[in-house]
Amino acid sequence: THVRLASLNGRRYELELRKQRYKCKSCHTTFGAITNLTKENQTLSSNLKNQIMLLARKGLSGQLIAEMCHCSPSSVRRTILERMEPHYRVAKLPKHLCFDEFRSTKSVMSFICCDAETHQIVTKLQDRLSPTIIDYFESRYSKAERECVQSVVIDLNAQYQSFIYRLFPNASIIIDRFHLVQLAGRALDNCRISILKQLDKQSREYKIMKSHWKLFHKKAEDLHPEEVVFLRGVKQYMTRQNAVDLITSKFSKFAEVYQTYQDITKALNERNSELLES
Repeated sequence: THVRLASLNGRRYELELRKQRYKCKSCHTTFGAITNLTKENQTLSSNLKNQIMLLARKGLSGQLIAEMCHCSPSSVRRTILERMEPHYRVAKLPKHLCFDEFRSTKSVMSFICCDAETHQIVTKLQDRLSPTIIDYFESRYSKAERECVQSVVIDLNAQYQSFIYRLFPNASIIIDRFHLVQLAGRALDNCRISILKQLDKQSREYKIMKSHWKLFHKKAEDLHPEEVVFLRGVKQYMTRQNAVDLITSKFSKFAEVYQTYQDITKALNERNSELLES
């Protein structure tokens, strides 16, 4: 048996291990000698596995670790999974939680929950179905523990709202700011596109709204009204503020949507709840 040893100076080292086999005279079964260098039926030594875990903690990729330790990427993955100790549950449920979903294997949407303050992962579930999430929290945390949760940050998914108060009776539901800005930005773009369809493609207004749509997503103070720039799509020199004013002065509906978008982003950035409610 060739046992892989820890890499030294970038070189690959192997130990040729000859195991003696024994035969029982009573039952006529055979068995081999064991060693503490590696586990049974494995060729990676314990020192090599320790080296793999040390490199993994430094944030190196599996492919790079495999090249440095002279083993396959699949061996690196198996070693990491073997040494990891999955947590059944966190010791103490955080007071502020974040719910979200992400695309995992085979394009399946999975559920993730983390601490809103420390960003430490609380759990990751294989799917985002309500029964799965409810069963996880109810089977692992007592009602008293769940009552200590003060807030849950979610996106605009109405599915989460249907069972949050069941799991966390005293928690407040908070909509993530990112999704609010995203929703307002989509409304602004939809209004802009609807106006574009009615304009002449050679007009200056069309070129501004088509080529320089990012100007309408900028903060008002970032338009720099005193700075004259060359707008490539329009092929004219003007300030960014003038380009925005040209559109908002001509299309009142777009001006209203644009101002609402600016108010929402400003209120969220300044944490001004009164401006957001107005």
